[in-house]
Amino acid sequence: MKTRSSSLQAIWVILFATGLLACQTEHWEVGKNVRARDVDVAAALGDTSQANNGGLTAADVPVIPYPRSLRPCCAFGADLKVAVGRVPVPGVEIGNLLDPTDVGPHRYDNGYLSLYGSDPRGIVDNENNGLIYTCRGGVIDLAHVRDNADNTLALVSAVARSLETGGVVDVPPQGARMRAHLQPVSAEAIQKYGRIQLATVLAQWLAYQFSIWHEIATFYGYASLAEWPEKISAFSPEDLYSNQIGARLAGGIILAKEARSDVEYGLSMDAWIKRMLRRLDAVPLQDSRAAMRAVDGAWWDSEKRIPDWTLVKRRQFETGPFLRPWRLEDARPGTNGAAKPLARCQDAGPALVLYVADGFAGALFRNYASVEFDVDDTLVQAGFPLPRPGSRLVTQEDFPMIIQKTREANSEAFGAGADAP
Repeated sequence: MKTRSSSLQAIWVILFATGLLACQTEHWEVGKNVRARDVDVAAALGDTSQANNGGLTAADVPVIPYPRSLRPCCAFGADLKVAVGRVPVPGVEIGNLLDPTDVGPHRYDNGYLSLYGSDPRGIVDNENNGLIYTCRGGVIDLAHVRDNADNTLALVSAVARSLETGGVVDVPPQGARMRAHLQPVSAEAIQKYGRIQLATVLAQWLAYQFSIWHEIATFYGYASLAEWPEKISAFSPEDLYSNQIGARLAGGIILAKEARSDVEYGLSMDAWIKRMLRRLDAVPLQDSRAAMRAVDGAWWDSEKRIPDWTLVKRRQFETGPFLRPWRLEDARPGTNGAAKPLARCQDAGPALVLYVADGFAGALFRNYASVEFDVDDTLVQAGFPLPRPGSRLVTQEDFPMIIQKTREANSEAFGAGADAP
């Protein structure tokens, strides 16, 4: 069991409690400002002008440590079988599907045990992450949602403190040394649009770029646990969509001023995740199982065992500007024939297509920030397509070429059409 150090506790209690979005210290109270209003969630998801925070100075923004761990979840499929090497493990299945009513409480950077006595939820160590099928958003991976929300929160803190000066933000490595380069923003823009507004939209973009890299890196051998290869889930059908939802939820919570302590942020995420699942028409566990069975043989293969990466037969490589969820009605016929919408989804609204913005107020994000990666030996030895001879440096501008090479490698393994539902 891992615990936070006393110094990290002090950072949360003293700095974070000073108010991420407020200029004066506030005493936190249970449930304060945790509303998760439907209008706020809808705006964050793009399903439907934030207040100006131009008077907030860089010194008012607390330092929030970047998350140091990834949540362990989830290979695409249902009741997945496991093998060690080439030896099947009989009687072991991974039930990675989840009922919406079983979603557990959120905690920032969930690789560490929360020990704050002020948390009304008690000791938070069981988020109970998993895959949930939704009528409007296809499969949602809650671990990806939570990871990208936390990453966005930390990046908002870093960006908000660096708007005037620019700088470099180092983040924990994933198959490469990773960092964001920030360019200065004019005082006029900060005053006009607000420090937190600018920091939030830029942090959401950065978090999404880092999430794309995670998909790339896992395809070429990066694993958070060396003994557990993650290529099986690289560019899984639900990943990028779930990543973007996480960034959007965090941005909405921040702009709604509901993240002024780690506890308040956790409570807000609890409420916003539930509201998000409701808006996307999340289905009960038995219907998620039915949905997965419907695409068995089309999107995944129940005869394969973890960690065989060929268990997932279809991969989603589209990174934007529009992220369209893969729903049952989009699937090619699988083992059980053509997939049809679930009966409970017949009257659901249209698919929620997420728009990935490339700028704000007429300014392109790439003119103010970039992400950089110094690729590790492990990825290079696995055939990583370096963009330039003699250089291991990769930026977001190289993603289209790298993803195209990755798409081609996937097609070689699964045939034409393996990048579509």
